[in-house]
Amino acid sequence: MPEDNALYTYRNGKKVALYKKDDQFVARNSAENIVNLGIDRIEKVSPSAFRATVSPDKLDEVMVESRALAPTHHAYQLQETKQEFLITDRIMVTFKDKPTPEHLSAFIAKYALMIKNQYSDVDFLFQLTNQSGMNPVKMIVKINEEEPSVQIAEHDLIQRVTKYLTLPADTSYDLQWHLHTHTPSATNFDPRCSSRCEEAWQLLANFGSEDVVIGLADDGCKLDHDDFNSSGKFAGWGYFVNDILVKKTDIGADPNGMYAPGNNHGTSCAGVIAGEVDGTLTVGAAPACKLLPIKWESSDDGGLYIDDNKMMLALQYISDKVDVFSNSWGSSPEMNFSQQVVNRIRSLALTGGRRGKGIVFLWASGNENCPIQYSGTQNIPFDHGVRMQGNSLVWVGVQKSKVFSHNLIDIPGVMHIAALASTAQRSHYSNYGPGISLTVPTNNVHTYYRLAVEGKGVVTTTGDSIAAVTEDFGGTSSATPLTAGIAGLVISANPDLSALEVVSVLQSTASRDLNETPYPRTPPANFDNDTSWDISPVFPSDFQGNGHADGTWSPWYGFGRVDAFEAVKKALAIRLGGSEPVVPAVKIRSAVVNPAGNDHNKEKVTLENQSNVPVSIEGWALVDKNNRVQVLTGSIPPVSSMSIDLKKNKIILANTGGTIILKDIAGNQVHRVAYTGAQVQPGMELVF
Repeated sequence: MPEDNALYTYRNGKKVALYKKDDQFVARNSAENIVNLGIDRIEKVSPSAFRATVSPDKLDEVMVESRALAPTHHAYQLQETKQEFLITDRIMVTFKDKPTPEHLSAFIAKYALMIKNQYSDVDFLFQLTNQSGMNPVKMIVKINEEEPSVQIAEHDLIQRVTKYLTLPADTSYDLQWHLHTHTPSATNFDPRCSSRCEEAWQLLANFGSEDVVIGLADDGCKLDHDDFNSSGKFAGWGYFVNDILVKKTDIGADPNGMYAPGNNHGTSCAGVIAGEVDGTLTVGAAPACKLLPIKWESSDDGGLYIDDNKMMLALQYISDKVDVFSNSWGSSPEMNFSQQVVNRIRSLALTGGRRGKGIVFLWASGNENCPIQYSGTQNIPFDHGVRMQGNSLVWVGVQKSKVFSHNLIDIPGVMHIAALASTAQRSHYSNYGPGISLTVPTNNVHTYYRLAVEGKGVVTTTGDSIAAVTEDFGGTSSATPLTAGIAGLVISANPDLSALEVVSVLQSTASRDLNETPYPRTPPANFDNDTSWDISPVFPSDFQGNGHADGTWSPWYGFGRVDAFEAVKKALAIRLGGSEPVVPAVKIRSAVVNPAGNDHNKEKVTLENQSNVPVSIEGWALVDKNNRVQVLTGSIPPVSSMSIDLKKNKIILANTGGTIILKDIAGNQVHRVAYTGAQVQPGMELVF
């Protein structure tokens, strides 16, 4: 940076040397107007001013255009410290004596100023005009050095300061390794596993926004828990009684209906999301955000009673009340909802929610060490292989399947969350494969209870009235609400983001720096000599280039380990105009694989563009499982679909099952779906 000793101004009555940036200017204008001038980057520096970065050879030209729209001046730094020196088009002047009306009028006319404020008889705030004929730096120098009636003149300087955030003093916070990096490195802790929420809070200078509501559906929530006892913590709540969803606002609704002793799973999930910073107990990922829990009815075997009707009622309730919806439950090898539920989730992910910008839906991928989407020849275990008899676990053998299906996969705005141990390894039990969005810190257990594996439990709330805190919460059940809280921080940083953009921010900022060491295969035991059944994971760990806008992807980790700090940083950058939101990829929406009657020229594939801009598919291609290709033409309008008639001499979709791959003009895979023969019905559309 060159020194320019001739350039100076005054601050606090002292002369200070400045450096004029050769590629930046500041304008009191709207971001939209400045962007239209062809600048490279824009940053908000005050409630009404923006700093623009342009190529040095275009600076003067663009500043002339900007001055025609609004007051504009160069950007400066202090020479000594390189700190920004954010002048405005306003100056503060203190006269030695109270100026007479004539003297004041003459001063205003000489410098072509307007009075903006008068603080006392001698203290004034003036604003420069287009007729002033000099920028504020030169004017401050001229007035201080040439006006004998002025005691001092200074800039109305903008100073962007940091709010110093007091970190949580809650009694269990230091034990919450998944939120910070205070924990010393050890055999059971690798700092790469942390979600970095603490750093995100410091960047935000808060613990999230009270305007953000995170919903969850589980076995209930203890509403009077000390970690949720601030006024207004719950934006709403509801519980099922048979087929009726009793809501907070209903006559006769009883808050005690939200919790049953012994059912603590939902209370723990709520604590992971938004346990308060209040000096007691635990802290959540987004402590200041609000919660909206829904309680399913519990089954006798410790599970939940959920049906399509109840899902529709829950979705109807949250449709305009939440920004994020977390679900720490599921089933393997299959969890397929009715088309009505799928369509409702698809719609709410686009335009539902409190802000009308969509709801971010999160689902636990599951804890069975199996894929969530697969169709092939391998028999893959999908349970733990043990049963509880009395007070003991008894080996009965694993159940297996060659087909795994979850029909919420690939819906834009829906994320499936995998588990990461505190060692930065994939948690042994974590489900994996196509459909995984992110991996998120939680505990570690050997799926088949046969080996000791390293990993710390998650410390959070529990409904137990004596303990109030548990130190061994885990599973994808814990990873999912942690992601929900971090999504809440991203929305707190930039509430203008759509749900799809929030998903993209989380995925594109995820960390790929992880421990990819595989676990040993399950060893034989005297009760199970042949363990050849243990073939999981059937997909490799490596991050692959799949042409996705959010970066490389791994079957074990999805786009990587969630990183709250980087996600919040990117959300803030987008809010300040630092970059454009990422446009989601085109998806394969559906296919008619087995038309009624003759198949010739009746098979169809429907592509869906979920973005708000048209997408050209000229030169793109559909590819079948035998690598036959049909080249595509045309353009898909914003938030629209295009139906492609398949040509038999180009691509064939077998009724017995197969894959459909969509590739862009460069040959990169944009999307891939698989189907089984059992899903193919004559004349019926197969929805992915």
